[in-house]
Amino acid sequence: MKTLALVYAAFVIALIFFNLLGNSLVCFLIIKNKTMKTSLNWLLFYLAVADLLVAVFFVYPCILNAFLKQPSGVTGEILCKFFTEGTLGWAAASTSSFLLVAVAFERYFATLYPFRSLNRRRPKWLLPFFSILGILLVIPLMTVLYFDEKTGKCMRKWPSYMSPKVFSASWSLCNSMIPICIMGYLYARIVWHLRNDTFPPGSSRMQMAKSRAKVALCLLSEVVPGGYTTVYLVSTVSALLNSCVNPVIYSLHSRQFRRNLASLCFKN
Repeated sequence: MKTLALVYAAFVIALIFFNLLGNSLVCFLIIKNKTMKTSLNWLLFYLAVADLLVAVFFVYPCILNAFLKQPSGVTGEILCKFFTEGTLGWAAASTSSFLLVAVAFERYFATLYPFRSLNRRRPKWLLPFFSILGILLVIPLMTVLYFDEKTGKCMRKWPSYMSPKVFSASWSLCNSMIPICIMGYLYARIVWHLRNDTFPPGSSRMQMAKSRAKVALCLLSEVVPGGYTTVYLVSTVSALLNSCVNPVIYSLHSRQFRRNLASLCFKN
């Protein structure tokens, strides 16, 4: 059991490290380069910020909690409700799921209605709006968490037997099933458009195939489980894995991102 615990801890630490590295790089490249400050890239920036918060808020429950003793009193109650069980991390993961849908809509309009998408402005309100939605979804979890003085651990006190089942089902519906259905429809429309519509001169079949592959990868990112399940350890790893995959699939695969990254690394 100790070996498995060490392997799990090492894997989680690696996920958090690559999450912080990849998403910080995406944020830095978008802020540094004026040519990258497009409507889509700002959505990718917000997505990277949400994924960064997933890693930051999971540091305490996944790493620090094993070395620090849970304090009692009001401090213990606050830590239980917000940090020890990763509640804020789940809110950030929920925000990330909503932003993935926003990215899908942006790419849908950019592909099917390119001239209309040119006039779209930076969506400043999306990150705070989706963050509020994510927090609202975890409020039921916050209300049932409390610090047990006898065991010295965070416990949950649900009002009824069905309450945790309803919460888990509603969480999976809002953060997995509905986003996957919406993204599946949008990316299916994009693939159909790339396959059947005419393209301007210079667009080769290889470029079309690459575009379809990118669409499939984007949908795969949401299929990677990131929702709250009954098995806490598995759901935590899946949420961290999803936030690690996002910067690779949505940003760093882009030729523009890679070009700016190369210029940053080899500018001297």
